[in-house]
Amino acid sequence: MRIGELAKRAGVNIQTLRFYEREGLLRQPPRTAHGYRVYAAGDLDRLRFIRLCQEMGFTLGDVRDVLEAHRVLAAARDKGASWPQARTRILSTARKRLDQIDEKLSVLALMRGEMMTLVSGLTEEKQQTCPIAEKRAARKRA
Repeated sequence: MRIGELAKRAGVNIQTLRFYEREGLLRQPPRTAHGYRVYAAGDLDRLRFIRLCQEMGFTLGDVRDVLEAHRVLAAARDKGASWPQARTRILSTARKRLDQIDEKLSVLALMRGEMMTLVSGLTEEKQQTCPIAEKRAARKRA
């Protein structure tokens, strides 16, 4: 299939595919005599795997690590010596990403509390000053 069809079937744009190729996430496909890229069904599977990893919160750097470990796991169906190492690599990457997500959630919870305070303060009709200005002044005094 050509690049436009692959992009459509994967739900991405053509520039995304080209970017993934430059970054080494997708292989450089063979080309026709006229220079058109020719993709196989395996490229669509790989692209869907990449997108799934991204939806789970992995960065492209993480995806690269996970793809390599996934390749090892798929090749080592008999759970040979490389299987535990590949599993450990995916687990390590996932735990690192989970820690980062938890950190972001903590920051977002604090931001949510601050925003709720602001909204609450602004909905009170007796409010005479800007709650943001009050908070800023309080921080300067501290």
